[in-house]
Amino acid sequence: MKIIPVAVALASALTWTSAVAADLHPVKPLAGYQCMVVDTPESMDMDFDHPVSLHQEPSSNSPTFAPVAEIIAVAEPPETQNGFVKTMNFAFRPGWIETKWLKPYTAIHPGKTCTPSVMNDGKLGFDFRRR
Repeated sequence: MKIIPVAVALASALTWTSAVAADLHPVKPLAGYQCMVVDTPESMDMDFDHPVSLHQEPSSNSPTFAPVAEIIAVAEPPETQNGFVKTMNFAFRPGWIETKWLKPYTAIHPGKTCTPSVMNDGKLGFDFRRR
């Protein structure tokens, strides 16, 4: 039977994927930035056709280029314009998100800290620690 070799190959692939993800770690804090949480209603969380996305400009009519993650990096103090706050995606490309969706990280995750960081792969990431 060919089921066992396929199962072994799948298990090996999953183990390798986990090992690669486990090696990702912050190398330096992103100075001047804070963590914010994108807090949307549950109905929006499940709407995969209309995710909260980054806009190219601070306007709801501006084109979008990437869905946002649950946690984003925002400058401290935040740069705001027209009800939007400037942020960035994981490749450090700047974008804008409506301020109405944002809450401070500690308001959603009390007792924990979050520091926007440059990861060892050169992308934006986050360092989470308990107080």
